[in-house]
Amino acid sequence: MSTFASTVCGYISIVCWIVVFTPQLYENYARKSGDGLSMTFLVIWLAGDIFNLIGVIMQDLLSTMFILALWYTVADIGLVWQVIHYRREWMLEYSCEEQEPINTHQTSYTSSSTESIKPNEPIVVTAKHSANRNHTINYIGGGSILLITLISCYAYSQSDTLPRNTLLWSTLSQIMGWGSAILYVGSRIPQIIKNWRNKSTEGLSFGMFICAVLGNIFFTSSIFLRSLEPHYLMVNMAWIIGSCGTLVFDFIIFLQFFVYDRPKVVLHVE
Repeated sequence: MSTFASTVCGYISIVCWIVVFTPQLYENYARKSGDGLSMTFLVIWLAGDIFNLIGVIMQDLLSTMFILALWYTVADIGLVWQVIHYRREWMLEYSCEEQEPINTHQTSYTSSSTESIKPNEPIVVTAKHSANRNHTINYIGGGSILLITLISCYAYSQSDTLPRNTLLWSTLSQIMGWGSAILYVGSRIPQIIKNWRNKSTEGLSFGMFICAVLGNIFFTSSIFLRSLEPHYLMVNMAWIIGSCGTLVFDFIIFLQFFVYDRPKVVLHVE
């Protein structure tokens, strides 16, 4: 019965984490911007996901934990990819707007039609160069997601059959697990500081953090419901601390949503 309940909680957690990034991805898409997110927050979060994924594979933990770890990594790469994409689009548009008046001025006093074309050439090259770099980033993002998925699935499927030194693998996986826990807990701090400095949570999706809290609660429950044996809990302690620790900082971000968004709500009602 406890195994069944653990599995149910695990899959509910998976559903929460599948949904969790959707509100933020849509928020970025609707605003055509990811400036509400701290890039430091995303990078640290992604690093924690990678450590977590490696640790889960090496420790050969629950299949639901592996699916979650892989999804965390893939979704975070997608989120970082989206933010970089919109930032580069904004920079390209801004640079073109800055250079266009100069071209108009330059072409107004040139006598030769050949000379009037030349000032425009660097802009065309710049635009093409930026577009090519954007495509490169897209290829890197898509390729990274595909490569990580294939390698992770293969490694996890072979984890039971590969000969290994139990103590060595256990030690390394715990290092990865605790590394991910520290990164997860610390990842929220840059976002909290960014919100505090801007006195705003604009650009952040409230739904993302609600789903993150629910996902962490069900994820931790799936571990406790599977077994309360001391050795089992010690093996999973890094993942328990990582999930529970982030809850504290997620609640701080919740408070920032209510504190910083309240004046906007009042003005809207009036």
